[in-house]
Parts: sequence; structure tokens; C-alpha cells
Amino acid sequence: MITGLLTGVCLNGIYTLKDHYPQLVSAHNSPILIFIYPMIFGIITLFIVSSGVIKLIIYNSGKEYTLWTILGANSTQLSFLISGQVALISLIGSAIGFVGAFPFTSILYKWVRQLFGTTQYIVMPPLPSEFSLTAFWWTIIFISLTAGLAGYFHSHKLFSALKNDVFDFQKVNTKLQAVFKGFVIIFITIGLLATYINATQVSSWNRHLIRIDQSSEAIKSYVSNVMIIMFLTIVLFTLLSPLILSPIIKLWTKILPKKKFAATNTAFWTSIFDQHYLTSLIAPLFGASFLLTGLTIITSHFTAGGPNREAATNTLLSLVIFLGAPLIIIFTNVLVITVIVSKQQSIRLKQFNLLGFSSSHLIHEKLMESLIYGFTLLICGIVGNLPLYLLVQKIGFNLHHPMNVSLSTITYWPTISFLIILIFIITVDVARIIKVQSSNNMS
Repeated sequence: MITGLLTGVCLNGIYTLKDHYPQLVSAHNSPILIFIYPMIFGIITLFIVSSGVIKLIIYNSGKEYTLWTILGANSTQLSFLISGQVALISLIGSAIGFVGAFPFTSILYKWVRQLFGTTQYIVMPPLPSEFSLTAFWWTIIFISLTAGLAGYFHSHKLFSALKNDVFDFQKVNTKLQAVFKGFVIIFITIGLLATYINATQVSSWNRHLIRIDQSSEAIKSYVSNVMIIMFLTIVLFTLLSPLILSPIIKLWTKILPKKKFAATNTAFWTSIFDQHYLTSLIAPLFGASFLLTGLTIITSHFTAGGPNREAATNTLLSLVIFLGAPLIIIFTNVLVITVIVSKQQSIRLKQFNLLGFSSSHLIHEKLMESLIYGFTLLICGIVGNLPLYLLVQKIGFNLHHPMNVSLSTITYWPTISFLIILIFIITVDVARIIKVQSSNNMS
């Protein structure tokens, strides 16, 4: 529904502009770009983050898929089954989302137009409020196909790794997949180190700019390096998260009184054993916080000030256009997987309740669990931002143009992500505990 709303806003704006300003469709500075980029990046983000949801669906419905396997279904047939289920749900959700998107199209366009006005790069004429039936159908088609393909891709990756005689959901990767993943990690690590090293060098042209007191212009040439570093770091962390998150939790939770408080110990082991939720929760939020930190540094220190104010405005416009939809989808994805996992844990909560655990004890356990997830993300976010912070300081030193990036810059967005985890997990799980408690009392 959320992706349908975002895509609906974009497509409705595109077709409305085409109907009223056809001369701007092929123009270099067409306002249609404001709607095209969020849609593209939003759909790509949907395809990527849906992996966690698909995994949780499969593990939650393991008995059903085991039955299909006993009845003779192979991995391809099961993947098509899940693909069809996801596509059907997405068709319904995207249709509802588009209906909600209709009034937001003109509102969003007016806000962007008032905020940035008409620049030399984008011409933004007034946009009437209209409902495009063509945009409605294309929204349904786009979202259904994307979700269906994601469902097939992610589920087939899991099912193809299973043994023929044992339906083992813990065995995620085949040897071939593990080797391929290892090569990808090595390749990305080398590329990341090479980009860091390249970003510490000063070209002859930049030395010329420094001599003529144009170091602020030289700084702009490093934006591409920083963007590449941001992309490679997010991909590398996503690949490494299944391997490093549990050791990180085991390391820093040594300071917690696990032996003294049973709820703390239970929360610790829950976070360790629930690997799929751990990676599905931490990896997207790390990517969001790292991306926001990098773009905050770029807009505040690489393109802001002096003759670069127009560049700063355009960068801020890019921030809104490129990251708006992906961030909304990421945060919605975190909420969705939290709800799914909370529902899966209903049976365990009922068992705890029958064994004499009070509601306050269960809430305490969930509070500690959210703190473990949150602090783990906070640690990963700050540690991940630190090399970028040191690089920016090094670039400023090399160009004799200190940028004075404060340490609060690299802690701000990880802290926001930490608070998001606390709010999502506590709100969803406390509501689930109250519901289970009420159900047990009635029975």
C-alpha cells in the first residue's frame, strides 16, 4: 500500500504533466524528472528490502510448504506459489495506495515548487489536481510485477538451497552461493578500499584550484568518491550482517546483567537465535542512516557556502527526490517485519504467560530486546560512519579547506534509527502482549 501510494503520486504527476505540458516531456529540464527518480529508486528499494519479508513469510509458513513438498512440489513450483501470493496482495494493496495517492500528488508538487522555485535546471509550472486512470493501471502493474518477481527471486534462492530429503530452513546458502557471496564480498571490499585511497589523493587540477584560492570548488570533485563509498559500504554491510551481527551482540551485551535478570537473559538469547529478524531489521536501517549521514555531510560541507549555494539547493532537491521514497519504504518495511515477528511470537508469549510470567515481566523482556537491537544498530552506525568522517577531515586537510565536521554528525542518524527501533518494537510487542494476556484471561 505504501509503495502503491508513492508510485501512484509519481505516475499521477507524470501523466498529469504530459496532458497539460506536452512540450516539457522531452525537455532537458522537464519537471517530470521530479516524479521519475523517486519511482525508480522506490521500486528498486522495494525489490531489495522485500527479501526480509519473504524470508519471514516462508519461515512462518514452514509447515504448509513442507506439506506441499511432501505432495511433490519442487522449489520452482513453491517459488511460483509465493510469487503469485505476493503479487496478488500487492495488486490489492497498490490499488488502495493509489486512491490515497491522488490528493497528495498536487500537494507534494506544490511543496517542492514553493521550496525550490524555478531553477535553471528544472522548470516547474503549476500542476492541476487530476486523477489519471492510466497512472492507476500502470501503478498496479508496476507494483504487482515488482513484488511478484521479488517473491519468486527471494523464495527460489531459499528453496533451491534446501536438501531434497530434509526441508531445512536454516540452510540458506548452497556451497556455490557461499563461494559466490565470498567473491562478491572480497570484490566490494577491494573496491571500497581503492575508493578510500583515491579520495585521499589530490589531483593536479585540484592543486591548481588551491593555488588560485578556489579550494571550495576542488572539494566538489570528491562528491562522486563519497557517493561510491556510501553505496559500497551499504552493500558490504548487507552481505556481512548475517556473519557479524551476532558476534557484535555477544561482545557488547557482556555488560548487561543477564545472570541477575531473567528477562534480560531471555531477550539476549532471543536476539541471537532470531537471525532472520535481526538482519532484516538492522541492515535496512543501517543503510538508511549511513546514506542520510553521507548526504548530510555532502550538503553541509561539500556544496554549501559561497558560490556553491545553488549547488547546495540542487543537492537538497536531489536528497528529497532520490531518498524520499526509499526511506519511507525502508521504515515501513521495518514496521512490517516487526509485526510479522511479533505475530510469530504469540505462541511463545502464551506459553510464558501460562508458566506464570506476568505482563510486566514480558514487557520488560521486550524492552530489553528492543534495547539490544537498538544499541547494536547504534554501534554499527557510528562505527560505519567513522571512516567516512575521517575521510572528510582528510580531504579538507589536503585541500587546505577544513570542513570541521562535528562528531554529532556521525551519531545523529544512527541515534534516530535507534529510537525508531525502540518505538516500533515496543509499540508492536506491548500491544501483542496485552492481546495475548486478554485472550488467556478470557479462556
